[in-house]
Amino acid sequence: MQLSMPLESNTPTEIHVLARQMGGRPLEHDSPLWKTLFPSVQLRIDGRVPVDKSAQFLLQMRMNSSKELVAVAFSPPSEQQTGPFKSLIDYLLGKK
Repeated sequence: MQLSMPLESNTPTEIHVLARQMGGRPLEHDSPLWKTLFPSVQLRIDGRVPVDKSAQFLLQMRMNSSKELVAVAFSPPSEQQTGPFKSLIDYLLGKK
């Protein structure tokens, strides 16, 4: 999967990532539901929601029987791509 983000510049930053399920109903690696979560191999981050607002939303949604939550963690696909991935994470964590 390719993750891209503008990083407040004219040229978007693009890195390759691995997506791994961390929570929710287990999905097999070949499940068609992955296409529902990620319809394209390119994922674009256009903004960031503050942690407190995200946590509040997730707590409300977990009690909603008509919704299903799936937690996914992104990681670099190789040791060589750790630097660009860390730069992206540092950028996201540094945003208020």
